Amino acid sequence: MLFPFTACKGGSGGNVEKVAYDAKAVAAKYNLPEIPEADKNLKVQMGYNDCDHMVGAIIGEKAGIYKALGLNVTVTKTNNTNIAQAMTTGKMHVGYMGIEGALNARSEGAPIIMAAANHLGGSSYLVVANDIKDPKDLVGKKLAITANPENNPQWIKWATKLGLPIEKDNYEIIKMSQKDCPMALKSGKISAFSCCDPFASQCEYQGLGKVVAVGWGGLIDETKKEHDHKHGWGMCCIYAMNENFKKEHPEVAQRLLVAHAMSLKYLYDHPYNAAMMFADGFGTAPEVGLMTIYMKTIAEGRTLTWEFNQENIDNFVKQYDEYKIDKKFRPRTDKLNEFVNLNFVKESGIESFSDFTKEDKIDEKFPIGISFKDWLKKAKEIDGIDNKVGNDIKIPEIYKKQK
Repeated sequence: MLFPFTACKGGSGGNVEKVAYDAKAVAAKYNLPEIPEADKNLKVQMGYNDCDHMVGAIIGEKAGIYKALGLNVTVTKTNNTNIAQAMTTGKMHVGYMGIEGALNARSEGAPIIMAAANHLGGSSYLVVANDIKDPKDLVGKKLAITANPENNPQWIKWATKLGLPIEKDNYEIIKMSQKDCPMALKSGKISAFSCCDPFASQCEYQGLGKVVAVGWGGLIDETKKEHDHKHGWGMCCIYAMNENFKKEHPEVAQRLLVAHAMSLKYLYDHPYNAAMMFADGFGTAPEVGLMTIYMKTIAEGRTLTWEFNQENIDNFVKQYDEYKIDKKFRPRTDKLNEFVNLNFVKESGIESFSDFTKEDKIDEKFPIGISFKDWLKKAKEIDGIDNKVGNDIKIPEIYKKQK
């Protein structure tokens, strides 16, 4: 018998629907060692970056996965810098964060390791104001983008594609948090900004601005089969862990890794509810949550995963050579070998990502390339959801372009 995960609509329950999901039953499939008595009341501190790439952290909490695994996890939305600092001091044990920040922190002596992958792709967006008719009109305007665009692979790709000058002297670059950018765009304080979701989809859905470019993170090896996440993609975000914590609490660390995999599995198996969890977690509209999860699981392919291999790491590093990025703006890779753990996932008894997608028939239910309308219809059918949420969404054409 399946025991439904229950969350009331409205009020404090937000938009999450009742679905037949038993986290304890899923967790029971893994052969996990008992948590030692001394660790049963251990309070795990988890951080995640203010970005859709880290949606697994929210799902683990809201779907009852941490609790089902006997974990007492406090989840905090913050940023890469704060996560790195907190993991350095031991105040934070695990975090969803960008690989660049984690690598740099490791190089500076932080006991951070890459316990698992999280996002091989890592979609990012360039959003412009509605009065920008041609991307070239951005020259001379206020942009909330990276402070050193000529040393940022993603900006170089965008600028080249859009026919824009790369150098920062052609723009007035200002520093602004992603969450503040949509309203700044609407008010005319800025003419464009770069971001991850939900901020791009928010602009599109609410008519605050429009996406003119999408980046996929890392250097995608075009010689590989399309959607081949094992070989063709780079690396964006990771599931980082404090190395000392892993050594001192191995049973808890293993369960945290399983929780990470279960959270991503939930994302693919129950995308509608995952979108609602994301929307509630970020305080955004349900429709924006749906647009975000469609991008994560369909338009971008299956790049949210717990698996990675050496080729993904190599592709990540290659992009800096490809675009001749100045060394001082590159992530520090001198501690790469001790930072990367290619075996932790397998040692934790977690199935391969491909085995999961085959067993749960993800490609059959949600094939790559499925339209948003059909994806949403199927997502609702799977969990017996009967509502009109998202039925009026029109996905921007640029969202449908894979690379």
